[in-house]
Amino acid sequence: MRSLISAVACALAVTTLAACGGGGGSKQPATRTIKGTHFLFEAPFSWHVDRRGSQVSAAPKPIAPELVSVSVFPLLRAYRPALFTAVSRELDGDARQLATRLGGSVESSQTVLVAGTRSRQYVLHYTSGGNDFHQRITFVLRGKTEFQLLCRWTGSEPSVCAQLATSFTPT
Repeated sequence: MRSLISAVACALAVTTLAACGGGGGSKQPATRTIKGTHFLFEAPFSWHVDRRGSQVSAAPKPIAPELVSVSVFPLLRAYRPALFTAVSRELDGDARQLATRLGGSVESSQTVLVAGTRSRQYVLHYTSGGNDFHQRITFVLRGKTEFQLLCRWTGSEPSVCAQLATSFTPT
């Protein structure tokens, strides 16, 4: 009889919690998965998502200096890891040219591991409209596809930049 009473009490408690949503209130999740063509990544749940062609970006407001994005470009020839050194030199030059076009400089360049792939990452600094911007660009090459992960910010680097690199997954 005691076990029956305990079982009923447990069932009643579970039903009550389920009806209340678990008792924790209705909180939205901190992040959400954003899907693009051949990739996905995590971004803050409340951020606005914009899709344009082969690019998907997320920002705190529709027009904001801070944003994360992933762009997809086809490669003429398939990338192989044996090409990493040569490709790195080419990307280093491309990053310098981009910084020059923006009127800024390359603050840092490094090799990082993104989605299990050795990738090149650059931090650019430039001024536009009286604001100082930083932009982290990570090039992830896989087969005949180039993924460009971008995080742009003013002030101190937001945690969403690291989140982009760690959550990015080619599909």
